[in-house]
Amino acid sequence: MELKDYINNAIAAGRQKTLSNSDQLTLGELLLKLKPIVEKQLDKKDDDIASVEYDFGTAIPTNFSSWRGSYSEIALGYELIGYDNYEKHFGNVKVTNFIKMVEEAIGQTYTGWKGGEFTMNKNTPVWVANPGNSGNTGIVEVIDDGYRVILMTAYCEY
Repeated sequence: MELKDYINNAIAAGRQKTLSNSDQLTLGELLLKLKPIVEKQLDKKDDDIASVEYDFGTAIPTNFSSWRGSYSEIALGYELIGYDNYEKHFGNVKVTNFIKMVEEAIGQTYTGWKGGEFTMNKNTPVWVANPGNSGNTGIVEVIDDGYRVILMTAYCEY
């Protein structure tokens, strides 16, 4: 085993320890929280299906990318709607479409900000950041209030 392998293994072990003491959700945990919500939505008309939004401002999720903080982890981007972004005043993401995004992210390979290929899995932590950004905001909970699904965020350690 080369020195770089020892270093990478030590970093991975340290990250796993930090994550085990964190409320931050992984892709697999996010998927498990979404499944029962989606099941309750299946009988609804398209217009009545719950939308997904973040717990801050008028932000909605956009797409997944490699997180710049650690390319081997995933970030879910966001954009503002409502009066913050009048062109997207009535924009929304339906939970039935959002769960497909999460399912497709598992096993998907993403390119890191400065290169490299990184395949995400069910144990990959989910951050909140647009491509090229990092920060310490992670998804920690999913709330279903019937007509919308709220992605709860918090400061998370890397």
